[in-house]
Formats: sequence, structure tokens, C-alpha cells
Amino acid sequence: MGRLRSDTHTTMMESSRRPSLWAGSLRRDHIRLDDLASDRIEEGQPYTASKSGPSSASRQNSFAWPFHGRNASEAHSTTRSSRFTFRTWQPRSFFRPHDDTASIDRSIVPDYVVNFMRGETPETLARKKEQRKWGQHGVEVTPRRGTFASHPIEFGHYYSSSTDLTRDLNTFSSWSRKSGLRRHVTGWRGGVIFNSLISFIILLVGIICLILVIAKAKLLAGESTIYSGDCITAEHINIGIHIVINVFGVALLSGANYVFQVLSSPTRSEVTVAHGNKRWLDIGIPSIRNFLHISGFRAAVAVIVLLSAVASQVIYNAVIFTTQNVVNYDVLFVTRSFLDHAPFSNDANINEGRLSNLDIINLQDAASQAGTLTNMTSTACLKEFSSIFQPSFDAVLLITDTVSTTSSLIRTNEPGTSLTTFASNNNDITAPDGSHVQYCLARPSAPQTCSVNLSGSILGIAVLLNLATVISMAIILARSTFEPLATLGDSIRSFLRHPDPTTDNACLLTKSDVRKGNWAFDEAQFFVPTNHYWFLTPSFPRWVLTAVSWLAIAAPTAVALGLMVSANLDDPLTRFGVATPQFSFLPPSPFGTAQMPLVTALPQLLIAILYFVINAHLTTYFLSHEFSLFARSPRSLRVSSNPAGEQTTSLFLTLPRPVSWTLVAWFTAMGFSLSQAVFPGVIALSSSNSPSTGPKPPTDRIVAVSFSTQALLTLLALLVALLLALFILGCRRTGAASFASGEAKGNPLVLRGGSCSAVISAKCHHHDVVPPGHRSPQQNEGELWLRSIAWGVVEEGSGMRPGRCGFSANGVGCVDAGRNYV
Repeated sequence: MGRLRSDTHTTMMESSRRPSLWAGSLRRDHIRLDDLASDRIEEGQPYTASKSGPSSASRQNSFAWPFHGRNASEAHSTTRSSRFTFRTWQPRSFFRPHDDTASIDRSIVPDYVVNFMRGETPETLARKKEQRKWGQHGVEVTPRRGTFASHPIEFGHYYSSSTDLTRDLNTFSSWSRKSGLRRHVTGWRGGVIFNSLISFIILLVGIICLILVIAKAKLLAGESTIYSGDCITAEHINIGIHIVINVFGVALLSGANYVFQVLSSPTRSEVTVAHGNKRWLDIGIPSIRNFLHISGFRAAVAVIVLLSAVASQVIYNAVIFTTQNVVNYDVLFVTRSFLDHAPFSNDANINEGRLSNLDIINLQDAASQAGTLTNMTSTACLKEFSSIFQPSFDAVLLITDTVSTTSSLIRTNEPGTSLTTFASNNNDITAPDGSHVQYCLARPSAPQTCSVNLSGSILGIAVLLNLATVISMAIILARSTFEPLATLGDSIRSFLRHPDPTTDNACLLTKSDVRKGNWAFDEAQFFVPTNHYWFLTPSFPRWVLTAVSWLAIAAPTAVALGLMVSANLDDPLTRFGVATPQFSFLPPSPFGTAQMPLVTALPQLLIAILYFVINAHLTTYFLSHEFSLFARSPRSLRVSSNPAGEQTTSLFLTLPRPVSWTLVAWFTAMGFSLSQAVFPGVIALSSSNSPSTGPKPPTDRIVAVSFSTQALLTLLALLVALLLALFILGCRRTGAASFASGEAKGNPLVLRGGSCSAVISAKCHHHDVVPPGHRSPQQNEGELWLRSIAWGVVEEGSGMRPGRCGFSANGVGCVDAGRNYV
């Protein structure tokens, strides 16, 4: 309610339009508040700050009160009016009881007097009465100033020991009265909800798959076959499932990184404590460094979110694996006469392979027919049948130079025996009887079958880890009082509202100064303008971390690819996720089908680490870029919660969504390529059966580590392209915002060396300086953090007095290289 006042001096002209005579005998603080409660003037109604009485608009109406139009002699008088001064209206409070003897009954004061004191006229009262009856039409609703609640007066704009940091620094709810729903679906809370929802969908898919596995296999442990049949179809199914798995895995990593950045972001009170101890914090980027200064609960939850997401990326890639059903090849040493159906002996002493007469006769018939068997040299034969399995042939006849009249069959060996057992130093093959192998005949095997298997126990572990991720993400939403400085706009808003005294008069403070302990300067500083490229923003340790993380996966990939290709120049490229004999290796100690997928999925840990490092590296790029834009043109603050005025909010924190989505897609491709480059080679070996002998011994299983050169090459190409993109983006130059010798050069707001809370706070002083030629800001205009602002010179220096730089909503000047500033 506006302040109404009256002067003791009343002229004849004033008495003709103001009820000074009768009003002088009535103390205004005696009017009851509930007598004036109805029909209060809203902000949208016309209001003038004139002295008591009707506004200029009301005096032009054709209606008038009974005392209007009288002259001084016709007005009522009283002897008390000459010395009486009106007091300001005081609303009734709890300390003024309703039966106050100083109050008077409304019946004493006529209605037209009360209405006149409200600034009403008979015409406005008639209009309001009509509106109450029929409703108001053509009303234009405008925002009320009441949207912004009052706040404590800031003496000197600094903190004191009695400042309530937990109420005034960590929350901005007093600046924007929003509904609870809107507050929790915008800014960082909306981002956490979005990522929690994605994690919950992934969890739901995992639970459904787990239920289906349990229902089919009747147990949680062990394997469940998803598909069994043609190997090409199984290959496509395996690729499709691993694409989905890596989309889910990288989505979990992205969500965990988002929540980690929110949790590791400090509150203003934590920044104040750290600055008091001359410690700086990271703002706007994911930070492990902040763990020493934030609450232990948030640090613990952040670690849980991060570790559970990384473990999920590894475990999910170990859930699915394929099995190749291969017929183990038979090994027979024979003479040349064997090919001409010469008689042979099937004695147990020479038949270690336990082949039946029918099996041997079938091989003898096939060998006598031209083109039925594949002819190989002894060297080619040694190379083909020296691997841990052979999917292309199911039997091999080694023709020796022995001449025998008793038996054309020299010996059979155990199925799958490697020919390296009989190899000499010069790569010749020597038969058990000492003769030399001249050439080989190999029988092609029938088309093999494959199966896609799922490990129920590993899937159960993955679901539990996913559940931990979802719970950890949702926990932070329950802390309604937590308001982190998650974005650059959050920190600027906080430091503008409450400037940091530890960085006063240091508007040109840099991170190198902070590391040297120079948080404030005794004299003004000169700005040295230099062109800033984005690669100068990350600190040297961050570049080292990025290089080490990239080399940790790129170097082994390049070495493995080079060794495998050089060793198999005839057929260097193998398909995605398909185990081949030349690129499958047995581990030193045997692993089961439940352990080997986990071992081969461990390199996914390097992918997860590289994602976090590259994400933080790019976030540092764009943090400095966003800050530098304030030195070029006015911009509104982009805050992570409770936007007010011209402030905006977004679901992303620092890294723009197109860049973030591109990074997710890129690492999804890398994770998929890695899952197909290094994978478990599970081979189910079986011996051929003949009707005369019945089933052979139980099937053996080979569990090896297999590699795909095509996938390795794709992964290496993606890694190289990622590094090139990082360098190309780093070569981008920051827009100039200062002058040196009349040329635009340099930008005083770049964050050389990375994020630093002290540097940001140093830029947020002197914003209350009014530039020459501008009017002083009004009450709401002084809250410049609610408006579009720019950073620059807010007060030019003169003589020995240095200039001042800071944020302003009324225009700023460019920083000049030839002048000093504080």
C-alpha cells in the first residue's frame, strides 16, 4: 500500500480540492485496517503518488463528492487542524488489539470519506459495483512486483559473520515463486529427472529380460540360449544386441556424469569457506577436486553413481556371447597306396582317434575321387591345422613317403591334434614312423551352427548395479534445499548478489595468480591482450590426463592390430564378433563361460574413463567460451534453478546438448566396436558319429580370447577422429573484446587454465557503479543479475584513479591495454 502524507501548510487552492478541515480532526491511524480491506487498489490499476485526495484522473470525472466545489469559507473547520500533521497509515498488527480504545467505529466516519481517502470517485465505485455483478472485461494481466520477495539489506555487499549462508546463499527461491512441479522439472533437477528416467527404463528392460531367463531356464545361474541355428543369423543377432547394450551403457555413463557434476558442484557457502582458506574450487565442470570441500554425503553419492555406471558398462557387455558348434577334425597319416583303396589295419595300437572302419572307408573313397578333398602343401597344411580349432575342415589325410605292404594306414591321432606336434625346425611334418609328409588332403566340413547365449548370473549383477544407479540419482532430488553452483550463471548470480571480499579490486585476476597465492593486488593491474585459443583453456595436467586416457586404449589397439595383420597378410581382416582360428588365443589358465566374458569386457572400463575425461575436457572449452561472451555483448544469465527476470534455464549444465549427444553417439560406436574387437571365443567341439559306433565322447568346449581386425581398425579410426576433433576444436579462437593500439584483440573473460571459482568471483565486483550520463538504477533495476548484462569498463579512470571493470546492465566500455583497472 502506498504511503499517504499531508503537509501542515494548507493554501486556499489546496483546501478547495482536499478535505483538510475535516481530516485534521481525524487521526488516520485510527482508521481500522478491516474497514479498508475491501476493494484495494491492485498494481494494474492507475495510481498516482500525489498527496492525499483523488488522482488527477479522478478529478476530471463528471461525478463529485458532496464537499467538492466548495471554497474555503464553505468548508467545515476545526481548531485542531492548524497544528496537526498527518501520520502515515499503519496497518493493524498482532500488537494492536481489535478493541483498541484509540479506534473508532466506522459509523462515525461517512462512507464517502473513506472512499475519498482510498482515491475513489462515485464513477469508479459504480464501475466496480457493475464489475462485481457482471465480471470485469478486457483485463490485461501484468506481472506483479510481488513476484520478487524482499531480501535483507546488504551493507557493503559483503558477508558478515552473522550472515545466514544456508538460507540466503544456497537458495534463490525468494526470487521466483514457482510451483513445486515446475521447480522440479526445470534446470538441473529436470536434468536429473530425465537421466533417472532413462536409467529406470534401462533397469525395466533388464528386469524383464531377467524374468524371461529365469522362466525359461528355471534357474538364475548358468546360460540361456537366445538363438541357435545359422551362424550368419546368430552374428546379426549378436551385433544388434551389442548395439543396444552399448547405447544403454553409454546412456548410463552420460547420466552418471551429469549427476556427478551436479553433486560435485559446490554451494555458495562451501565456496565462501574455501575462499576464506585461500582455496579455489571448480565451477561448471565435473570435479573430483571439489570432494575435499563439499559435504561427505554428496561426495559418497557421487562416487556411487559413477562407479555403478562404469561397472554397468562393463557387466552389460559381458551378458551376451556367441558359441560356434564346430566338428573337431580327424588326423590320419597314410601312404600313397591308401588313395588307391589299398588295405589298411584298424588295430587299436595305431587308431588313437578311435575311427570306425566305415569312417576310414568314407575318407578313402573321398580321397580317390578327384576334387572332393582339398589338396594342400605340407607348409599350408601345417598353418591351417595348427590353431586351437578348425571350422572349415573336419578331417585331414597326411600323405607320407612310406611304402608299406601290410597297411596303408600308418596312424590316427586324437581329434583336433595340432600339427605343430609333428613339425620340424624347417616347417616339415614328420609322421610318427619317421617318414616325411609330402602333402595333405582335407575334407571340407558341413556348414556349422552357432548359438547366441545369455548369462543369467551376469545379467542379475547388471540389474543390481543399474538399480544402484537409479537410486543414487533419485536421492539428490529428495534434498530440496540443495542449490549448487552448477552452471556459470549460478556462480555469477551468486557473486553479483553477494560479492566475494577475498577477490575485491582484482578484476583482472587469473588462475596463475591464484595458484601463486595472489588473490588481491595492492595496485591496479594492466590487461595484456593476447589472442586466446580454446586449447589454452584446459590446464596442462588436464591435457596430460586426456593424453594418457586416450593412449591407454589407442596404443594397445594399434599394437594388436599391427601384430595380427602382419602375421596374417593373406587374410588380414576378419568380421565383427566372429571368432577365427588365427586370431583366437587360449589364456594361460582356463576360464569358464561365465568368467571369460567378464575378462574380455574389462577394456570397456577404459572407454568409460575416456568418456569422462573427454567430457570434462570439452566442458572446460565451452565454460570459457560462455564466460567470454559476456565481454562481447549483453546476455542473460543461464542458471540451473529458479530463473527470475530475464534469466533462462536449461537441462544441460555447461556442455551444449548437440555436443553432448554427438559425444554419446561417438562413444556408443566406440564401445560397440570394442565389444566386437575383443570378445570371448566359445567353441563347442564335437566328433563326427557313424551308425556303427554310435555317439562319440562328450563334446569339448574351448573358451578363448578372440579378436576381430575389422573391429580393431574401426575402433582405432574412431579414436584418431576423436583426438583430431578435440584438436580442431581447440584451434578455435575466442572472439576479441578488448583494444590494443586501436585493434580488437584478446578477451579478459577467458578462463586460461580452466575453471576457477576465485577468477569468476573477481569479475563480479563494481557492478553497482553508475556510468556517467546514466541515471541511478531504481530499486528493481539495481538487481542486474535479473537482467541481460555485459562485462567491461563500468567506470573510466582519470588521473591517478584507475578504472573499474564489472558487470552492468546499462552498457560497458571495452578494456584498453593502455590503462589500469581494479
